Amino acid sequence: MKKSILFVIVMGVCASISSFAWAGDDPQTAKMRAMCEENNATACFRMGERYRVVERDNKTAIKFFIKACDGDYMTGCTNGGILLFMQGTHSSSQWKKAKKMFTKACDAGEDPSCYNLGTLNYKEGRQSKAIKFYHKACEMGNAGGCAREKRLKR
Repeated sequence: MKKSILFVIVMGVCASISSFAWAGDDPQTAKMRAMCEENNATACFRMGERYRVVERDNKTAIKFFIKACDGDYMTGCTNGGILLFMQGTHSSSQWKKAKKMFTKACDAGEDPSCYNLGTLNYKEGRQSKAIKFYHKACEMGNAGGCAREKRLKR
């Protein structure tokens, strides 16, 4: 009888500790989350990175990257676009959203997004558009864009 009561108590304590660790954010994360909720695009980007790298939760990371992108944080557009692109398939809603995010960032001078637009267009079978975006990335100093443009122009 005593062993079963002790077991129940130990399990209850373990469950409490587990829920405490997962139920709330640490103070720094809570502050960052609150700043993001107040439309601080940098905070949203950092939350996206936290979920992508630390938590390994790309689904949640995408939500934060989209919010960062909506707040004109261009690296949020790039990173969110990459995750959506990796998730989707040709003509999927994920690819369409990724293309919008990449376009926004590319137009703002984010060379990785121009490069990624090249890759997305290439995978969709639009080689001339791919070359255009690889060229744009190359002009911004993206060596990968230069290499891809050169290879596709052969």
